[in-house]
Amino acid sequence: MIKPYKYCIIGFGISGQILTLELLKSNIAPSDIIICDETFMGGDLSIKYGSVLSNTPWWKTKKALEVYRPQIQFMNLPNFLDNECTPVREIAKSLLHIATLSSINTEKLTSVVTGLEYTNSMWQVIHSHGSFQASTVFLTIGCIENKLDISLPKIPLTIAIDKEQLKHFVDSSDIVSVFGTSHSGTIILDNLQSLSIPSYGIYKGAEPFVFESNTYGGLKEHSSTIANSILDNKYSYISLIDWNNPFAIHKALLKSTKIVVATGFKPKSIFGKEFLEYDPKTAALKVGPRIYGFGMAYPGCTIINDKTYQDNSVLSYQSQIQKCLPDILRT
Repeated sequence: MIKPYKYCIIGFGISGQILTLELLKSNIAPSDIIICDETFMGGDLSIKYGSVLSNTPWWKTKKALEVYRPQIQFMNLPNFLDNECTPVREIAKSLLHIATLSSINTEKLTSVVTGLEYTNSMWQVIHSHGSFQASTVFLTIGCIENKLDISLPKIPLTIAIDKEQLKHFVDSSDIVSVFGTSHSGTIILDNLQSLSIPSYGIYKGAEPFVFESNTYGGLKEHSSTIANSILDNKYSYISLIDWNNPFAIHKALLKSTKIVVATGFKPKSIFGKEFLEYDPKTAALKVGPRIYGFGMAYPGCTIINDKTYQDNSVLSYQSQIQKCLPDILRT
């Protein structure tokens, strides 16, 4: 019988890698950790959204990575300007290198988790090649895009957000409606403008764009520059439509040949179930004892003026793990 593990991490994307590093930094023995992932290639942020510019200047990212010494001394970090916003792929590649080097003595299982059952004070982790037991389970499984039921051809978000891929999915006869004008939606509108494709940006809220300068979690850096240019009418191919104007949306959709849905994400299901409820203060999932969630699916939250904002960035994932992990390890 396979020995039980103390800690099981399901998902080795950016948040799973940070969690692994923080566990090891907390002097957890590598032999007490098992990590499950389908590919160990870096997760969706690296594979699907790698070309997107981070909203975080490089100096902040570099400072976060430098916490993981001595491993980091064996590699050369990318040579970006301190205030430069770097492609997510470069951040993910650096982090994956550090995490892979650090976790060389942990157990790694390249498999798909197909079930979780809590019995006799242990989690039974069922996967495509068998099963094992773990005292504590961490879900760092990432998210999938929200969907809209509209009968027009849809450009996948992963394509629309990358201009080099997008240009193969549109032509001069297309008109595209983009639902959502947050960070990814704003970048997509910019990509369509650069390809001279007429587009509609459909937004939900009092204003087309929410900027970090007046609301926590709003647009900043590269995406805020794009948004200001759109508001200043410098983008001739883009029209903005309020979600609360159904007549205008209907007219736009009648003209549109394709749509893009950039209205956010929801946690991936695991073995056909969605684990949606969690406590952002403790990272505890509400499906059983000693199961926790981190990363894009289960981010930390900040409350300002009674409004809750999710903290979604590489640095905020690190901050949430560092905040919650000590209490998890003490119990």
